[in-house]
Amino acid sequence: MRFAGTGRFVFIAQWVLGVLLPIFFFLGRGVVGAELGWLAIVGIVYGILVIFVLLVPPLLTLFDTQSRRARKTRLAYDIPTIVLWVGLLLGALTVPDSGDSGHLDSALSTWTGISYETSQAIFYIAATIIGLAYLAQVVTSIMGIVRGRYPVDA
Repeated sequence: MRFAGTGRFVFIAQWVLGVLLPIFFFLGRGVVGAELGWLAIVGIVYGILVIFVLLVPPLLTLFDTQSRRARKTRLAYDIPTIVLWVGLLLGALTVPDSGDSGHLDSALSTWTGISYETSQAIFYIAATIIGLAYLAQVVTSIMGIVRGRYPVDA
């Protein structure tokens, strides 16, 4: 099974989503029904740091000469990148937030009526996915650099 168009899409989208997903995670989730609390305030500072961290793998892909020339990414890089995006989206919809008056509903809690604790548990799963996908994304971007420098003769 081939994913013919993913490389070009990911090559472009990684820059856009690397900026937009942290903004949605910390602030934009209020648009889809989440109640915003202290995480939105603190997220302004953390969001800038997260944007820089999310842009490290795209920067690394620029050192992969074969991918840069083709203006697309490798499939091994595409998979963890898309998983990371889905994890960030799921995390934004389930992230637990609190205000001065206590727990606030996540977007998923607002939509479905699930409890704060259930939403929090789903967020922990999403956070694990985010961490593992980011690690895989960095590793595969470095592997792409190595493969670009030392092509294997077939």
